[in-house]
Amino acid sequence: MSHSQRSRERTTSELAHLRARIDDLNRRILDLSQERAQVVLEISRLKEELGLEAHDPEREERMLNKLTRSTSGPFGPGEVREIFQALFRASLALQERERDHRRTVHPLSAGGEAP
Repeated sequence: MSHSQRSRERTTSELAHLRARIDDLNRRILDLSQERAQVVLEISRLKEELGLEAHDPEREERMLNKLTRSTSGPFGPGEVREIFQALFRASLALQERERDHRRTVHPLSAGGEAP
């Protein structure tokens, strides 16, 4: 086996290893995202009970500022902001979907009026 063939095999093996690490990281990110979504739903229920709006743009901006200030690594503040804005949008959509569902299933307990 030539030197270039051995080098290519090593590089291919390293690529496979790195891709496996990415797959593992993706799974962990997904698991954390799902856990976060469960907490979002709990917050949504409490906000609804308290008569609060689902979306709190001031809190969202505070979280974004805190996250972008504390970033270190290859992703800069702009990328971190984009990633978390996407997560916040998905969370808000989840809250709205769940609120709509609760109002449909339990109209009186979700603030609906009697027919």
